[in-house]
Amino acid sequence: MAGATLYPAARLHGFCVAALQALHVPAPDAVLVADCLVAANLHGVDTHGMARLPTYLRRLAQGAINARARPRVVREFAATAVVDGDNALGPVAGHMAMNEAIERARRHGIGYVAVRASNHFSYAAWYCEQAAAQGMMGLCSSGGEPTVAPWGGKRAFFTNSPLAFAAPTGGEPVVVDLATSVSSRGNILLADLLGQPIPSDWALDAEGRPTTEAAAALKGSVLPMGGAKGYALIVALEVLNSVLAGGAMAPEVGSQAAQDGQPAGVPHCFMAIHPDALMDRDEYIARIDVLCARTRAAPLADPAQPIRLPGDRRRQIAAERAATGIPLPAKLVDELRGAAERHAPSAACPDICPFEDRHD
Repeated sequence: MAGATLYPAARLHGFCVAALQALHVPAPDAVLVADCLVAANLHGVDTHGMARLPTYLRRLAQGAINARARPRVVREFAATAVVDGDNALGPVAGHMAMNEAIERARRHGIGYVAVRASNHFSYAAWYCEQAAAQGMMGLCSSGGEPTVAPWGGKRAFFTNSPLAFAAPTGGEPVVVDLATSVSSRGNILLADLLGQPIPSDWALDAEGRPTTEAAAALKGSVLPMGGAKGYALIVALEVLNSVLAGGAMAPEVGSQAAQDGQPAGVPHCFMAIHPDALMDRDEYIARIDVLCARTRAAPLADPAQPIRLPGDRRRQIAAERAATGIPLPAKLVDELRGAAERHAPSAACPDICPFEDRHD
């Protein structure tokens, strides 16, 4: 990342924990959130990592997020459950809900958990890898503030629901993580922060016209991937995320940028599938490993570019960044330092804050 400074993952994690605890988030919850944010940066998903912390700190300070929330199951039926997030930080509610889905899959072969009254949950793949680490497939998505216009419309209405999936193999899991828009809104937020233009096919301005200005795009709407087909997928995910959760749904979910101190009411959904319910474990591992091997051995369009499976590139980036550090652009560093000074002064002291000890 050009013009960025490298920081050790452990230092960023410690800073994140300290800043959250300064705003009365219990230590175990602060660690969970830091785990999620730093994992995003380690895997190259910079739009959903430390770049989100200033918003989390501001919303905690404003009372828009419940620092001491206790998400709980409010409705259940065998393999399914509904969790009230109690306006928790998204990774706190999401981690609890995926664990609930995993436990139900352990008993019933599959578990599906809808969450209401939560907040932005950061890095979607992080939750699915929870399931893969326990030998299960994981799938998750999230609702959110209006970012995508209905197909043929010009006003943001639906969110660009992320969709993540992970499946265990005999080695590293297959991991899919994508936004249902041409680009995630996080990329546009980062471009706005850095004062950079965006491609003309990413978003529309408030009047429904294509724009290359990030600030104009943030006032308009992002475009769905695949045109009308992507829009149809967004509608389907809105049903799974929002309708079944029984809380806020499009276009009522609150904005993370709001300054009114009100809960956003973000919904999510999580699924775990236990392969053992469908076939013997050895057979499942053999079959998915054959699929992965066949995929990698498929004829190459460019001999210099080997075929990769979803998750390969992120793991490569994670190995590099674990060794050399996580790159953060100067403007983000300034924003993080400023957010800590405003909302969590104890985390801004030199002993904790990694940004006083810069190295390239």
